[in-house]
Amino acid sequence: MRREQHIRRLVDYARQGNTRTFIIGAASAIVTGTLVQYVSTYELVVLGIGFLGVIPLSIREWKLGSIRASFNDNPTYQRLVRLPFWLTLCGLAMLYALFGSYDSGSPGPSFFLLFAVLCLVMFGLQRAFDRVILKLEPDYITDRELHRELK
Repeated sequence: MRREQHIRRLVDYARQGNTRTFIIGAASAIVTGTLVQYVSTYELVVLGIGFLGVIPLSIREWKLGSIRASFNDNPTYQRLVRLPFWLTLCGLAMLYALFGSYDSGSPGPSFFLLFAVLCLVMFGLQRAFDRVILKLEPDYITDRELHRELK
């Protein structure tokens, strides 16, 4: 019964969160549109990726972490459920650093190779996170299970 209640709360937020994420994305597009006159074409792509993709995702991860934190009072669990939010922000910072190094023309590996490595590392960290937190809380609902329930 407990697991079904957790799934129901997360699914309810995810369904209402889609509308909020769309509204935040639209507001981000307006902000990005107002910044067009101040940045070059290449930097506009960076702003678009940051504002339209990662920021709404970060807000969603924070809220899902808050809901998941209410499921268990263990201090370690409380810290771990916030980890996807911090991983998202670190991924954004690394993406900006990658674009910055590419824009500065510094020699090194290919941009696409580094981008692929960044994506693989973030995917691997998410999988490792799921394994660790499932040991602490067997009733933890992973993002994969949540997406399955939304369909």
